[in-house]
Amino acid sequence: MKLKIGDTAHSFKSFDYKGKEIQLSDLKGKHTLLAFFRNSECALCNLRVHQLLNAYPKLEQKGLQVVAVFESTRESIENSVGKTEVPFRLIPDPSEQLYSLYDVNSSWFGVIKTMLTAGEEIQKAESLGFEMKKVPGMKMDRMPAEFLIGPDLKVKIAKFSSKVTDHIPLEEIEAHLN
Repeated sequence: MKLKIGDTAHSFKSFDYKGKEIQLSDLKGKHTLLAFFRNSECALCNLRVHQLLNAYPKLEQKGLQVVAVFESTRESIENSVGKTEVPFRLIPDPSEQLYSLYDVNSSWFGVIKTMLTAGEEIQKAESLGFEMKKVPGMKMDRMPAEFLIGPDLKVKIAKFSSKVTDHIPLEEIEAHLN
C-alpha cells in the first residue's frame, strides 16, 4: 500500500555503501528526505543528487537529513555518485527490498514521458558530465520516489514520480522545515 501524508514511514534496516548500518529509527528527531533513485549511474538521478548537494548546507542547517537509495551495488555507488564527497547517506539496494517496502513504481510510460519532456534536464545533466547511457543491469523503467518524513517519522510529503525528472521541489521541502 502506498504511503500517504500522515502515515508512519515504513520501518527498515539496511547498510549504506560504506557498510554503516542505518534504520528508520535512526532518523527520528529530524526531518528526513528519503529519496529513491534508479541507479547510481543514471544521469538524471545524478542531476537531482547535484541539486540536493547544492541545497544541502542550507537545508541541513534547517534540520534536514537526506538518505538516498539506489538500485545499484555498493561498488557501483562507490565508482559513480560516491566519487563525490556526499554529506548524506547512500544506500545500495540491488535486491530492491526497500523499493518494494516503499512501493516505488516502474513505468515505461514514465520513461517515454521523460524522454519527450526532459530535454532541458538532459542537457543540464550532460553539461555537468553526467552521461546519458544504458548500464548493464539497469532497470530503465524505474521511477523515482521521494518522501519527506517528519521528526516523528510521519510522512509529510509522498511523491511517487510519473517521470524520471519529477521530484519534490526544494522550496516545498524548505517550507516544511520552517
